[in-house]
Amino acid sequence: MKTSKIIFISLLTTIAALILVTMIDIRINGRRNDGRQSDFKVNRQIVPAFKTLRVYSSMNITLVKNDSSFIEVTYLKDSIAPKVNYTIKGDTLMVSDFEKSNHRNVSVTIHATDSLRSIQLKKSNINIERIGPGKLFFELDESELWLNPDTLVKSSFPVLDIVAKNHSRINSSKFRIDSLGLVLQNSEANLDLKAKKISGTLSDSSKIYVRHPEEISLKKDATSKINVDDY
Repeated sequence: MKTSKIIFISLLTTIAALILVTMIDIRINGRRNDGRQSDFKVNRQIVPAFKTLRVYSSMNITLVKNDSSFIEVTYLKDSIAPKVNYTIKGDTLMVSDFEKSNHRNVSVTIHATDSLRSIQLKKSNINIERIGPGKLFFELDESELWLNPDTLVKSSFPVLDIVAKNHSRINSSKFRIDSLGLVLQNSEANLDLKAKKISGTLSDSSKIYVRHPEEISLKKDATSKINVDDY
């Protein structure tokens, strides 16, 4: 056999062996990291435990339950670290002026303990992934709220009371809740949750879409709409 053929066969054998090793590695360890995680940096700013969260003129905010309180900012490595404006007054954490349009590829996650009891939003939006037990109150003004429990962690939403006004929106994914109280004023709610009890009032051209709860007590004025689905 010619030397060139021997070299060619050896190369093919080596390539085949490398492919086989790679396939075995993927089967055992899963897909390789595509590198995107390494493109980002994470900054953590420790804050005292707080009972009230106020968010003003801020977008792309996520709230999760944790054993300690801190603000986590994720951003591209090659970019300047964004500044999150926040202050602590007593038991209240205030976050303001974090606009998504000015901070592309940046996310802010607020980690709160079980002490959190009230969330107030003004011209902001927030995504709730995990919260602690107990009753939680929301107040929305020209804002958007997403109730979207983390599918990897079994979260419970026992009792929620929400007041929304001035074109605010409330959205939810599928999850169960014991009791939901709503006051909608020129606002809307699109809820895929399954509640034991829903109560509240709608006024000033408000509307709600909700799955049929075990118990419902909603009142509306002539300009508002209530849509209840039995699925």
